[in-house]
Amino acid sequence: MKESIHVINGKSYTFTTIANKTHLIFKSKMRPASENHVEVCTFPNCKIITRSTGEILFALKINREAGDQFEILTAQQLYDHYAWQWFEPLADNYHELIYLNEGPETHTAYKHFSWQDIVDFSEVDRPSYQFYKEQEGDWKHNSSGGDGYLMVTVNGYPYWTDAVGQIPYAVDTFRSLHNVSDVVETGMTFATTKPADLLAGKRDMTSSYDNFFVLRGAIYASKRFSYQRTNYTSSVNMENGRQIILQDTTEIMHEIDAECLSNAITQQELDLYGKWVK
Repeated sequence: MKESIHVINGKSYTFTTIANKTHLIFKSKMRPASENHVEVCTFPNCKIITRSTGEILFALKINREAGDQFEILTAQQLYDHYAWQWFEPLADNYHELIYLNEGPETHTAYKHFSWQDIVDFSEVDRPSYQFYKEQEGDWKHNSSGGDGYLMVTVNGYPYWTDAVGQIPYAVDTFRSLHNVSDVVETGMTFATTKPADLLAGKRDMTSSYDNFFVLRGAIYASKRFSYQRTNYTSSVNMENGRQIILQDTTEIMHEIDAECLSNAITQQELDLYGKWVK
């Protein structure tokens, strides 16, 4: 049995872990019945998220008015059954992260990166097909990226791996289309990467964190890259005698802090680019 104390919203709570299952416990002392003592036990206003081995990772605020209840569950259960997220306040299923355990027992629960690491991977020029599932550009599965982890940290803050994995795709797509709105449209269209969904015209029109992270990547790319177009004339078309006008495009890279990728989407950005809510 392992026992640990965690301070959540200023109050200390004691937990025990037995056989990889974590429980909230309350300790009290024996008192004479004549005292008529009433022991008050307070539950934290959150869901406690653990590793599969029971170590507490973080806590997410619950909304009791919406029917949310205190619960201790694994990160995999949170992902599979609730799809909650804590990093995009304007996206669906947002719940504030109110406690993060930074103890050494949590380190191997995540793969760790900096935002510059994400940028370095994103700015490798790749053909579009390499962003299909388990191809080289699929950051979630690439050994240099998420490497199959459920969660990663970037500069010490946790994210679902598949959220961060939208950024390299968005950056690469912007470098082809040169337009944030077009990147968003493309992300919505190819959200599932399933041929049947493409044929059926099925698009992701939800306010999912996936769409928000595509937008994060596209906004970053729009600041990082600009394009200079030059028209010039080549030889005359021998079939119709007309001149052929060709366009040459030069990509210009600008200095920008990779940390800007940590910024959640603002209401102004959502109003401008969030085509899934229009």
